[in-house]
Amino acid sequence: MTWGWERAVGVIAIAAAILAFTITVRAHFLAHPAFLAVQKVDFILGPIGVGLYWHHRRPHNRLGLLLIAYGLVCIPYVLESFSSPWLFTTGTMAEAAIIPLSITLVLAFPSGRLDGRPERVIIAGALLGYTLPYVIWLLASPEQLIPRLSLSGCRDLCPENPFAIWPTPSWYSWSVEYLRAALICVDIAAVVLVLSRFVNATPPRRRSLAIGAPIALLYLVAQIVYQLHQVFDTRYAQPTVQNLTGPYQWTIAVARAAPWYGFLFALIAAELYAGRVLRTLVRDVLRRPSLSDLEDMLRRPLGDPGLRLGFRDAKTRGWVDADGGVLAPDKGQRLTEFERDSNLAVAVVHDEQLSEDPELLSTAAEVALLALEHTELEAAQKEALRELSASRARIVQTGDRERRKLELDLHDGAQQRLLAVQMKLALLRERTDDQDLSTELDQIGDDAASAIDELRKLAHGIYPVELRDNGVGAGLRTYVGSAPIPIEVVDSGFGRCEPEVEACIYFCALEAVQNAIKHAGRGVRVTITLYREADTAQFIVQDDGVGFDAEAAGDGLGLVSIRDRLAALGGDLAISSVPGEGTSVRGEIPHVRQVATRVER
Repeated sequence: MTWGWERAVGVIAIAAAILAFTITVRAHFLAHPAFLAVQKVDFILGPIGVGLYWHHRRPHNRLGLLLIAYGLVCIPYVLESFSSPWLFTTGTMAEAAIIPLSITLVLAFPSGRLDGRPERVIIAGALLGYTLPYVIWLLASPEQLIPRLSLSGCRDLCPENPFAIWPTPSWYSWSVEYLRAALICVDIAAVVLVLSRFVNATPPRRRSLAIGAPIALLYLVAQIVYQLHQVFDTRYAQPTVQNLTGPYQWTIAVARAAPWYGFLFALIAAELYAGRVLRTLVRDVLRRPSLSDLEDMLRRPLGDPGLRLGFRDAKTRGWVDADGGVLAPDKGQRLTEFERDSNLAVAVVHDEQLSEDPELLSTAAEVALLALEHTELEAAQKEALRELSASRARIVQTGDRERRKLELDLHDGAQQRLLAVQMKLALLRERTDDQDLSTELDQIGDDAASAIDELRKLAHGIYPVELRDNGVGAGLRTYVGSAPIPIEVVDSGFGRCEPEVEACIYFCALEAVQNAIKHAGRGVRVTITLYREADTAQFIVQDDGVGFDAEAAGDGLGLVSIRDRLAALGGDLAISSVPGEGTSVRGEIPHVRQVATRVER
């Protein structure tokens, strides 16, 4: 679909409307030129404007094209505003096409199609029972069929009929009543069909008919009453009937324009309802419903208890339902596919008559796609978080493993070599009688001993032996002996656990202690508490120092290191501090497995 022909139709409609108004308002031989000028403008712009909007919003629906065709057919109706007999009669002949086309619009709403045999029979009755006899009648009529009560009538006599090709036949006297009776019968049949549709419709179709159909029925009923009034006025000319002439004139004039505005209101109402449903469903989708719950959520506002959702099977590329079964429509249902640019696709099995409300159906599909996309994103996010957590845990485990390896390498490698050097120096000193050389060898031996002590301290700091052999509590107590501030370790049955958990809690507690030494002030005392609750390992490092404003202060490098270590094992960190009252650093690691045996080197 392109906008080229639509723009052309719009330009033609505006030009024809301007011409219609200009000519009609100056046609003083007509009884109501000003009103007719407005009416003829509306007969052109109204259906064409509504038809263009309808076609733009529902491009696959034929009703928009029917409305546009109706407006174009009404353009020759402008010729009825000319005083020329040929032009005037040509304009009058447009009524022969306008009447059946109006009934077609009513019966084609809202799908734009005449689906059943009753619709086609009624349209054929309008064409064969009214339009064709009207054209035949025109060839024998000395004047146009413009009733006296019509607002489109003339002030005195209308122009003669130049198309009359034979003298007035004998049947002419009752031909007018026949045409009116034929039109009444067609209108009644159309009314009955529309009412039966509404009564027998499913909820989706009843909702789509709710606004447009009653307004269209107003036109049909008004036309029936108007034609009956013409019959009574002609036969009896009673004063009571004549007194109703004015109201009937204006009622039928207004009712003739009602259908297309009813269709416009119906389309706007459908879009508003779809928007309201979309807001409600999006709010409900945020609650993360299951696929079966999602179907129930969509069924209520759509009025379709049999609605089902289908998703593309990765292997067969077919449609499957929430339980993995093959998705196929039942009798009276239709399967409609929807797809996004992101290759997300969903199928909706729905009531066949729900196709007449595409905005609502599209809303349901968009919500289903949103839920599907949300589910996939959530699954991808969880997988990414799992992978990130696993990756961070692997990094921590690798670091601790390298710490232990480095500690062993220093202990078993460099430290043993330095001890061997010490032994060789001692043997060399015993063999020499040179006092100066003995003194130098003693100094070298002392340097080697100092190097061994420093190496032992370095190896112990990289991964303490007490931590490795006896657990977190023993490792921390070993550290406490050389700490520059008073530190108490309270072990409330912490026990042993995986090496990575022990290393994490040990180094996190030491980092918290180092922060207290640096920032808590002089005379600070620190308590380290180790305990377990169910399968959660926890530690608290609490000091009685100067404290700080935890909300205003950001995390320093030490706290960031603690937080990262705990997060790598799925743990969490909580810091509470009050200026002048000290600081508490609390960490926990969930899902910790109790290890009963000693962790081997």
